[in-house]
Amino acid sequence: MKLARPPEFQDVAGLVDVASAGRAFPRPPGVALSYGVAGFRARAPLLESTLLRMGMLAARRSAVMGYAVGLMVTASHNAEPDNGVKLVDVDGGMLHQSWEAYAAALANADDGDLTSALAKLPGGSGAPGGAAERPSVLIAWDTRPSSERLPARVQRGAP
Repeated sequence: MKLARPPEFQDVAGLVDVASAGRAFPRPPGVALSYGVAGFRARAPLLESTLLRMGMLAARRSAVMGYAVGLMVTASHNAEPDNGVKLVDVDGGMLHQSWEAYAAALANADDGDLTSALAKLPGGSGAPGGAAERPSVLIAWDTRPSSERLPARVQRGAP
């Protein structure tokens, strides 16, 4: 696992709102993802929008719950062209099952509906953090080539 921030974090710094972030990293047409025990898994290029959106979800969960949420970018047991993302709660456990449907709904929301999909999450408003608590999202990634750029999408979603 690398601890330094990759240079690709700079390519998303200018995006200032949910709608522009959604336009910058659109959901691939015809791709529907489901959140399972291993999180989301797919070919890495298909995950750009999902990582952005899971950053938003992690920020919202952190703000609502009042503790840090982790996000791991990895598909360590899959072929190198694949990657994935899983959310981890403060105790090191998997994302609580009650939030898995939120993850799938946000990952699969149409780009134009991203703001309203985010507003349907616990905590309410359209901003990724949403609630009064300042979100804390910890991001980790493995060493596969696609893991160099995907954490930047998470960071954009989790301001």
